[in-house]
Amino acid sequence: MMMTDSVFIIGLMTVVTLVWGILALPRCRQRLPSVYLIARSWLWMLAVLSVCYLIAKIKINSHYPYQWLLVGLFLLIGLRGSYEISRLWRLESKARLIRKLQARGLQANAVAIPYPKKFAIDHPNSLQNHDKNSSQHNYQHSPQKQPPNNAQAYAYLNALDIIFSLAFITLIISLIFLQILTWQRHEYGVLLFVLFASQFNDIAQYLCGKLFKGRWFKRGLAPRISPNKSIEGAVFGSLFAALLAALLGVWLTPFSWWLCLIMAYMLAVLGIAGDLLESAFKRQHGVKDTGTILAGHGGVLDRIDSLLLGVPLFTLLYLLIG
Repeated sequence: MMMTDSVFIIGLMTVVTLVWGILALPRCRQRLPSVYLIARSWLWMLAVLSVCYLIAKIKINSHYPYQWLLVGLFLLIGLRGSYEISRLWRLESKARLIRKLQARGLQANAVAIPYPKKFAIDHPNSLQNHDKNSSQHNYQHSPQKQPPNNAQAYAYLNALDIIFSLAFITLIISLIFLQILTWQRHEYGVLLFVLFASQFNDIAQYLCGKLFKGRWFKRGLAPRISPNKSIEGAVFGSLFAALLAALLGVWLTPFSWWLCLIMAYMLAVLGIAGDLLESAFKRQHGVKDTGTILAGHGGVLDRIDSLLLGVPLFTLLYLLIG
């Protein structure tokens, strides 16, 4: 008999495939191009996760010889995310990313790239030329803005860079540890519950924000960090996501309904905090997205930001209550 978590994976994969198929129709694709790209990226990400998950569950002689696939997937996410972080620390790489985002219409034409203090002291003339050119051109037409002979120049790292990097490293370690722990306890659906509770929150916030933004609160949730986030989207989206995830948790996990609801709401609230943390990190570096690898989403960091704080805390609680 097929396990409930496998049924969930196959069912969700079917639904996402159907949605993508509808959006791929010429008329829908022309009217909703961004939604089509988001659905396509969702389909690819879900397909990779589903294949790794289902293979990892294959049991041979009381062992799971292929569970390393999920560990490998999380490590790949960690490597890609680490690259996206380090790219924003390197001035030349950051400039290339900004030009790439501009070419796709995802970035403003003029974005100032902060130079490190050490570079400003060692190369004052280059910095003056950079400031002068910044007022006249954008990055698409100003290759002279790059610091000469200093391809490895690093931007000044502050507390936010360190906090975000540590949060990301902790997330990857927590994902790996949670996967191993759920396999040991034969509670496989717990991993799915955590991942999809956070993703439901992203979708619910987006939809509730579109429907209710500005109806009760004129001020945004955090206008200086993420201008598009609304209080209505955060409040109603987190509640709706928590209810939906709680139903999923009752089906997939051994937890009681009230514990599923508490855990789901905790993941939703921490998902908002993680999203704002990543938004602050991006705003500090002057980029709209951390990459273009996932069309409609941005980079890997843009996709997993809602997991940054919730997964480590959930993993700790799951370890303690076990």
